[in-house]
Amino acid sequence: MPKFERLCILLAAFVLSAPIAAHAESQHIRGDQFITAMQDNTLSGTNASGSAFNIYFLPGGEVTYSDKAGVTDKGTWHLDKEGDVCVAWQSPAEAPEGCFRVSTDGEKVMWHGKESNGRGLLRGGVTETFLTRNQ
Repeated sequence: MPKFERLCILLAAFVLSAPIAAHAESQHIRGDQFITAMQDNTLSGTNASGSAFNIYFLPGGEVTYSDKAGVTDKGTWHLDKEGDVCVAWQSPAEAPEGCFRVSTDGEKVMWHGKESNGRGLLRGGVTETFLTRNQ
């Protein structure tokens, strides 16, 4: 599966992975808040094809992706001048860079970009295990 298609599936998966209660108040995080929230945390969800995934933002600007179907990728992340997070995967033709405004509500993470939105869960720690659909 091309990485661009996988990115679209990944971002769509976040929309499906963690519904937000109507009364929930999310908090926009940027800059150092994003770094603190992601430090030593695994961002997990389920992609549109139903495969659980993990994303890990490493200090220094590296990001990794793996899913239960065995798909893996590495890339880079940085904060733009507004403090939003920008991600680029190794193959730009398949997973173009995108910048996202990130919000949190407890362990739920939501992001909104120009072309896509997403959701996931912060699980705490660094994990190689995947969430199941029942969690």
